[in-house]
Amino acid sequence: MRRLNVTCGILLLLATGCIPTGDERNPFWTLTETYGAIGGAGDSQDDGGGSAAQADVEFRQTVTITFSNNHESSQVETSLAAWVNAGSIRSADQQDELLRGGYVQLTSEVRLGTAYTLPPGTFVLGGPGLAGAAPVHLGCPNPEIGGGVGIPTTQALTLIAPDVLLVFSQPPVSCDSVAFVYVNELVGAATGPVTSEGGFKTLAQVNVYECTPLSPGLFLKTGGGVKAANEFFENNTIHIEFNETPDAQGNYAIVTILT
Repeated sequence: MRRLNVTCGILLLLATGCIPTGDERNPFWTLTETYGAIGGAGDSQDDGGGSAAQADVEFRQTVTITFSNNHESSQVETSLAAWVNAGSIRSADQQDELLRGGYVQLTSEVRLGTAYTLPPGTFVLGGPGLAGAAPVHLGCPNPEIGGGVGIPTTQALTLIAPDVLLVFSQPPVSCDSVAFVYVNELVGAATGPVTSEGGFKTLAQVNVYECTPLSPGLFLKTGGGVKAANEFFENNTIHIEFNETPDAQGNYAIVTILT
């Protein structure tokens, strides 16, 4: 199996960690700071469903994730993990495509709290955090109030569609684990105590995350049937908005999946 060497500690991240990898360097993922400044999807399929890739065709199309901070006085700090299970890969060419797309291959088991255990051979993002997680840092719309002058309020990225996407700050052990944090740099701390009502927002406050059983994240839809609210197809665009006030169900992070 081909493996990729990745340099750790390249970005600030709330959930830190380093992934042991092999001996070959490949490009890191593409991250932009405004909507619409990202590459298009591949052309191996006409529909948006999961692919049954073969060695001589593209493994998967891409998926686009956009983040937006709507909090007027606080920045957002969180991280994004994404992974492709070894069982989804059918050839060395597909492994090479993932490596070229910025994924790295685990050489040892990684536990994401109690929710997920990623075995050796799993392909993960090449970020500096736990399980290859990459940082997400969003400024606030009114930086004169909340600090963070010059930090964009939106970010976008495109990557080869993974099996799972997870936005988190703490490795999930329950839906009370922290999903993201509102930070006011003028105050120098999170905008509230470590509770769901303060600056620390939980996995339960992301509208599509499942808590019973614990299954946070978004999942690639590959089978038949109706697509669930936490499922996406290849070539979809996933919008994640962090709001200052909750919706009627108490959610501060709203995920919308567009075809």
